[in-house]
Amino acid sequence: MTDDTTCSIRGRVRTVSRPFALVALVLLAGTVPALATGQSTPKISIEAGSVAAGETTTVPVVLTTAPDGLAGYQLELAVDDPAVVRFENASYPDRFGLTTDPVVSSDGGTVTLEAADLDGQIEPGASDVTLATVTLAGVDSGETQVTVASNQVDADGGGAVEPATEPAALTVSPSATTEAVAAATEASSPASESTTESADTASAAGVTEDDSTGGGDQSTTGANGSLPIALAIVALAAVTALAARTGRQP
Repeated sequence: MTDDTTCSIRGRVRTVSRPFALVALVLLAGTVPALATGQSTPKISIEAGSVAAGETTTVPVVLTTAPDGLAGYQLELAVDDPAVVRFENASYPDRFGLTTDPVVSSDGGTVTLEAADLDGQIEPGASDVTLATVTLAGVDSGETQVTVASNQVDADGGGAVEPATEPAALTVSPSATTEAVAAATEASSPASESTTESADTASAAGVTEDDSTGGGDQSTTGANGSLPIALAIVALAAVTALAARTGRQP
């Protein structure tokens, strides 16, 4: 094999290998977005549940994932019906180096939260990051929803994070006092009906006795009616005797 032939073969090998390299680069470039897309989308989760009227419950507010870390956030949470449940207060985990006092609206319908991770405690790739814990008070029995009214979440380096949000249902059950009163009322209902029936029976019996007693009253009235006649006879006898005495005197 001559040198010219060898050089020709090597040139062909190099020429053929270049398209394979380009294809590999294209595939790799397509894989990077796929890996990024495969990461779970950050979401703000409110783990609501149930509470009795007149009592309170604490509800965590969680960022499900922080792919690029977390620099800080500002949230406003809201309840659809403050007549069923209302916000009372909130608190922050110790990992946040800078926090703002929670602001609860006058009707308890909203609470505003703000905190910053100054020390880099929440690193890229962190998951289930508790942002705050809010305190909710049950007002009246019913069901309402707790929602994220607005949010601003920043990753490390200042990049904006746009987490998904979804409302959480919260059920308020009747208070123990209300349930006890309802149970007592229900338990006393048969007794009340029995008492009413007894009263009706006694009333009917009373009418019968009055009717029979009425005859006795008529008899008594007759006796009372004959008493003046006897007195009249006695009085007449007394007058007659007095007249006789008067006639005998000279």
